[in-house]
Amino acid sequence: MKKLTPFEKFLLRAEDVIMTRLVPADSPGPVFKWLFKLPVFFYRIGLPLFGNFILLLTTTGRRSGKPRQTPLEYRREQGTGYMIVMAGWGGRTDWRRNLEADPRVHVQAGRKKFEAIAEPLTGAEVADWLAEAIRINPRSTRIWSKWAREPVNADDRDSLLRAARYFPSFRLRPHNG
Repeated sequence: MKKLTPFEKFLLRAEDVIMTRLVPADSPGPVFKWLFKLPVFFYRIGLPLFGNFILLLTTTGRRSGKPRQTPLEYRREQGTGYMIVMAGWGGRTDWRRNLEADPRVHVQAGRKKFEAIAEPLTGAEVADWLAEAIRINPRSTRIWSKWAREPVNADDRDSLLRAARYFPSFRLRPHNG
């Protein structure tokens, strides 16, 4: 299991407080939607402060055809090193709908930039990711339980599989062009 840095521990504690006590489970609302976009600003000015924690995903708007940038927390898949991203709010996010319409994306993580194909994870794979997230940060159980609207337990495979429905997730597989 990965050992967390003090900074990562701080970020996870802050995330726990924000996501369980302040952000509604149905939608981030306008204030948090704006706050969650702040890393885009840092990426644009050349300061990817959270590059080993937050990536910048550029999708193609499903209606507009325009590039849409979304900062997302990510984890690396063991074995492949591919990045895994997870949609909150029951998957009702624009970035998820955009990449389902066109899975070709551009990714920037820190200063590293590449083109990728977004591949959906199976429910079993999402359940494995939830279990891993809980092992890394036991406090995240509160976040997953709030959004899944039922208790989620890393030791209960059925609860993880039920919760997986609320967290559509994708593997970002690099590709050329």
